[in-house]
Amino acid sequence: MAIKKNATVKRIANERIIILYNLAKEETDPKLSKRYVKILKQIGRHYKIKLPKQIKRALCKKCNSVLIPGKSMTVRLASSKRYLVYKCTECGTERHIHY
Repeated sequence: MAIKKNATVKRIANERIIILYNLAKEETDPKLSKRYVKILKQIGRHYKIKLPKQIKRALCKKCNSVLIPGKSMTVRLASSKRYLVYKCTECGTERHIHY
């Protein structure tokens, strides 16, 4: 019985993470958006859930802002080194994604 209960709790927590991510993405106030991201990360840590890759890549590690191309981040191609560079416009943190 405990196994089903644990799986249900993790499923609900995962749903909440997705809901909070969507709210943060649509929010126009950056403070509230960062708060949503902070809460979704806390939920993930508390229930020991890995964030989905799609969500994890769309968040700044340093300032917890949602990275939206053209709005809150810039995207460059470093073709000689074969990776994408995502740069947060708020804090300047760069993330390199190999292709």
